[in-house]
Amino acid sequence: MVGVRPGKSDHQEGLGARLTAARNRKRISLADASRDLHIPLNQLVGLEEEDFSVFAAELYARGAYRAYAMYLGIYDKMASREFYRTLTHVRQRVPLKLHTPETFLQSLINPRLIFIAGCISVALLVGGYIAWQVQSFWRLPALTIEGSLSRLVSEPSAVITGRTEDLARITVNGEPVLLHDDATFSVPLNLRPGMNSVRVEATNAAGRVRAQQLFLLRSS
Repeated sequence: MVGVRPGKSDHQEGLGARLTAARNRKRISLADASRDLHIPLNQLVGLEEEDFSVFAAELYARGAYRAYAMYLGIYDKMASREFYRTLTHVRQRVPLKLHTPETFLQSLINPRLIFIAGCISVALLVGGYIAWQVQSFWRLPALTIEGSLSRLVSEPSAVITGRTEDLARITVNGEPVLLHDDATFSVPLNLRPGMNSVRVEATNAAGRVRAQQLFLLRSS
C-alpha cells in the first residue's frame, strides 16, 4: 500500500508561467491577488512556481488554481485538464510504514495468565467504549455544500444550499442561518462584481466547528 503527496513540478514553463504572465499583464501584485481572493500568498506563489507542496491536499490546489485562473481571466477546460495532469505528474509515491513485531513471546498458558488476560480485555472494552463516546462528542459536525466550491455566476445573486446534522448551528459569513427540519439550509446572497468569498460554518453542541470556503466569481 502506498500514499501520495504533492511535490514540485520539474517544468520550467507551463501553467505557472501563464499565471505569472497574465497577472503581470493586468498589473496585479501577488499581495493584491491574495487579498482579493482570500487565498494565502504562499499558495499563489506555489501555483506560479508550480510548487504544490504548499497545499495540504490536491483538492485545495485545484480549488486555488481555479479561483486564481478565473480571477486572471485565463480559466478554461483545457487549462484545467492540463493543470490536473501537471498535478498528477508531480505526485510522489510514499510507502506507508507498517509496524510488524520482530519476535513472538512464548509462554505457558495457566489460569493466572488467563485471568489477567480477561481483566485486560474487559479494561480495553470499557476504555474503547469511553473513547468512542468522547470521540462522538468532540468530532466535527457534518457539513456538505451542494455544487462546486468555486464557480462562475452570471446573475447578481446566488443561493447557497447544503446539509448539516441535527442540533448544529450554521452561519454564512458570520450570519446565522435557519435550518430546515431535515437539517438542510438554503441562503440567498447578493454578489458584487468580481470574486466573492463565502465562508460557511457548522458548529455542534460541543462547540466544534467545521468550515467550508466558497469562491463565487460574478461575471460583469
